[in-house]
Amino acid sequence: MKFGTDIACALGLLAGTTFGSGIAFLFGWQAYRALTSVTVFGIAGILITIAVFHLLHRRSLSTSNSR
Repeated sequence: MKFGTDIACALGLLAGTTFGSGIAFLFGWQAYRALTSVTVFGIAGILITIAVFHLLHRRSLSTSNSR
């Protein structure tokens, strides 16, 4: 795992868990529902940011190779 991927995982986890806790707060969920929401959105955040990171990394490599 490279340094950039570690940062992507951390930011995805932070964004996902923040979003998940916000959703749980808005719906007034308690205990298990809130924990499930935070977990699901945290994992989704990690996966999304890793995918975006790899997409941007490939795009930057393809533009640097074409020069």
